[in-house]
This record gives sequence, C-alpha cells and structure tokens, in this order.
Amino acid sequence: MAVEDDVERVTKRAEMVSEGPDEAREAGREIVSNLKSVGIDTDRMSEAAGERVSELQRLVIEEVRAQPMRALAWAAAIGLVVGFWAAK
Repeated sequence: MAVEDDVERVTKRAEMVSEGPDEAREAGREIVSNLKSVGIDTDRMSEAAGERVSELQRLVIEEVRAQPMRALAWAAAIGLVVGFWAAK
C-alpha cells in the first residue's frame, strides 16, 4: 500500500537524520519534495509554524513575568529530572 511505503520511507529518513547533518539536510529535502508532490504547501506550513512559535514565546514570557517564582520552581524541577537522567 502507498501509505505504508511512505511511512517506511519517512522512518528510514528519520533514522538517517540521526547519522549527521548532511544526511539530515538530504532527508529534509526529500521530505519537502514528497510533501510538495502531493500538493502540500510546505512554505505556508513553515510560515504558520513560525507564527505559532512566536505566539508561544509571547505567552511563555507573559507567564514568567506574571509568576516568576513558579517559573523558577519549574526550571529547578526540570533541571533536577534532567540531571538524574543524565547521571544514569
């Protein structure tokens, strides 16, 4: 089935991404090409994603300014978890 073949190709490309930057760049180009071939506007997708990231950044900044001690507690908790995870 075509969908299963596409999923398998994407999975193989995702494995290549972890091999290095050149492989990741090539995999990205192929994925963009595949998306465009089925009619998906990747430029619009990246623009929309950028807008969402900007909005998320704004919301996080507002929340941190509103409750700095809470943000500090979350940062300490995440640091503790990552520290324990990295120590293993």
